[in-house]
Amino acid sequence: MTGQLTLLTWPDYISPLTLEQFEAEYQAKVNLEIVPSAVELIERMKSDGTMPDVLCPPDYAVRELDAEGRLAALDHAKLSNMGHLEKRFQIGRPHDAESRVSIIKDWGTTGFMYRTDMIYEEPKSWADFWQLSEKFSGRVTVLDSPGEVIGAALKMRGQSYNASSLDPLAGARDDLLNLKPHLLAFETNYKPLLISGETCMALGWNGDAAALIAQDIPIKYVIPNEGSQIWEDDWAIAEHALNSELAHAFLNFVMRPEIAAQEARYTRYATGNRAALELLDDEMRKDPSTYPPDEILQKLEVGMPLDEDGQKRREDVWNELKNYK
Repeated sequence: MTGQLTLLTWPDYISPLTLEQFEAEYQAKVNLEIVPSAVELIERMKSDGTMPDVLCPPDYAVRELDAEGRLAALDHAKLSNMGHLEKRFQIGRPHDAESRVSIIKDWGTTGFMYRTDMIYEEPKSWADFWQLSEKFSGRVTVLDSPGEVIGAALKMRGQSYNASSLDPLAGARDDLLNLKPHLLAFETNYKPLLISGETCMALGWNGDAAALIAQDIPIKYVIPNEGSQIWEDDWAIAEHALNSELAHAFLNFVMRPEIAAQEARYTRYATGNRAALELLDDEMRKDPSTYPPDEILQKLEVGMPLDEDGQKRREDVWNELKNYK
């Protein structure tokens, strides 16, 4: 099998070795198309022109893109390695119950991280994040992602991560507008800022924190005690992919246990591949920031679909926040 494969994904989110191995085995060329956030990924998939072959959407983007007919139905007969996935990631996922258009890449949590050589407090909550943002004004980032940022403000007030009615959003809006003057940036690729010390605290994802710690950057990751989000990123094939055969081969390739384990070591996120998990060392498999204990998992929410009016209300809060001076 030969040809070219265009892969739409995030910065530094697939091991170069995985790409090299796939290219060598299939005599194919993988072209990476990088987007900074899910917002841009969704916009890219809704644009005119040539589509990528394979993409890496988060769970809620799978729902949205599938509803608009942007994702191809997967041919499970060509995905023999699906049997390596944990059953809970094959059947019953809220966004794709039968894995009709997506398979799991990895999963994780949203929280925040801070440099322990710059912040000597031991924050444990979203309220602590807000308080320290004022103390370290201009050296804090949040994701350029409305779901996570608005969700954090809602959880701080004891509301659902997915709340979209007027009263909860009014409180979250006020808290976010109070936070905005203390932010350095809305930034999804925040790891370089933490490495350089330009940022000392960032709202972000557990795998990024683990990757920084592996580089000996003094980072601590916090799942706030008010609760937060549990999320899943997936592999999917675009409806109008130019090379559907090679795209299926790629999905099957990355589900091989040794490749999925290689990816887990690279990204530091939790794998949904049962066989790959067994190939990881104890330090990774027992890391509570990657595989949280049950008492933490119970406080986490999946980002769920919003009704049209609720979505509009949250978009209004986000737009006001981004434009607030």
